[in-house]
Amino acid sequence: MLRLGMTDCPLVRQLLDSQQLELDYLEVHGPYVSAARQAYPEMPMLLHNALYQWSLTHCDGLEHKDAANITRQRLALSRSPWYSLHLGFSAEEVDFYDEAMQAVSALQPRAQVLERCISRLQELKELLPVPILIENLDYNPTQAYEYVCEPDFIQEVIHETGTWLLLDLAHARVTAHAFGISVENYIDQLPLEKVRQIHLNRPGWRDNRLVDAHLALGEDDYLLFEKILERCQPWAVTLEYNQDPDQILLQTTRLREMINKHSSDSTQ
Repeated sequence: MLRLGMTDCPLVRQLLDSQQLELDYLEVHGPYVSAARQAYPEMPMLLHNALYQWSLTHCDGLEHKDAANITRQRLALSRSPWYSLHLGFSAEEVDFYDEAMQAVSALQPRAQVLERCISRLQELKELLPVPILIENLDYNPTQAYEYVCEPDFIQEVIHETGTWLLLDLAHARVTAHAFGISVENYIDQLPLEKVRQIHLNRPGWRDNRLVDAHLALGEDDYLLFEKILERCQPWAVTLEYNQDPDQILLQTTRLREMINKHSSDSTQ
């Protein structure tokens, strides 16, 4: 059964608590798992990025920031049936500011970034008792996103590690625009047969660049989602939006209708 959820945030919690919003799960980020589980002891949760400001390509690997232990602890607390994380980054040290991940160490060679991503994900697969999903990123010219947004890079990592894909459609739009191609062209180059989760929101414009902005979905976003849904077999769909309560209810209602229709069509 295809499940619908949202990223945990105060507004989503307010709507849940007032019983205006019905979700199949909450998607929680690592630093907030404990508070989310305390607020909702029985609610299904998906763990996304156990740590912030952490790179798969750091030379210390899973020892960096005690990633191995923290990931296991937060996975257990969330009781997530799988674990998803960013496929990045192209620098060992990163920090998030100015609405994007920034490299705070030197850009690494492509071959080294690829080797370390594959190695770390293989280690995570041995460490964790659940499937691992890697998320396609939104290209930003910050030296943190080099190589990792390229479709052939994503393809090779998934092939070598046996992981699955969390397809973020807003990230795909941002990267496609940066690469000078259509979002359809970009997505066609990804391993859609490996998609097991979808992230939805609408990007926005900043300084003549398309950026990840977590805006309300537009008609073209619903159309793209509908087309993608016909081509893959996701386990879950997450709406990443936290601004207007009326928009949350409108979007989740429409997405629920689309998911139900897809499920009905698939059984016929």
